[in-house]
Amino acid sequence: MKKLIEDYFEQNKGLMIRDIMRLVRIKSDKEEAKAGKPYGDGPAEVLAVALEMASEMGFKTRNYDNYVGAIDFDDQKNKLDILAHLDVVPGGDGWSVTEPFNPVVKDGRLYGRGTIDDKGPAVAALYAMKAVKDLNIPLKAGVRLILGTDEECGSSDIRYYYGIEEEAPMTFSPDASFPVVNIEKGGLQG
Repeated sequence: MKKLIEDYFEQNKGLMIRDIMRLVRIKSDKEEAKAGKPYGDGPAEVLAVALEMASEMGFKTRNYDNYVGAIDFDDQKNKLDILAHLDVVPGGDGWSVTEPFNPVVKDGRLYGRGTIDDKGPAVAALYAMKAVKDLNIPLKAGVRLILGTDEECGSSDIRYYYGIEEEAPMTFSPDASFPVVNIEKGGLQG
């Protein structure tokens, strides 16, 4: 099974890079709120594009008022939420390989704002779901990929979503270092 999955990702590597680049081209840092766009045009646009990609892969999608989008693996009750985000910090200065929203592949690496945090991992999670579906790997419970648009500025998007939907018993976020970080940051509260 491991070889089958590795081969699948090798065969789909170009498509994954294409889709990451498609999202990276969209400037999706937080802007002033507009009617129906709580974080501005960019975050709403990148969410629409990501949900369109998932829909084209055969997944059911739902847009929660441009705060978050949800992509369901199937109709089973969700036992796993995968939290990723499509918003980015501002592009900033000092880019040496490319401009922030002009992604390029150079020396086997993909450069552009959001390739690591968190558009790249969001696309990887989507393709992991697609691999399970395409390879007919049976799941005992439902999986939902939740794509937020305000993680960089406080995660009000996720609070909005969980104000509507029930939290799954297990949650995973690909927004960390490889291979796994079981606690992203420590904290001390008095």
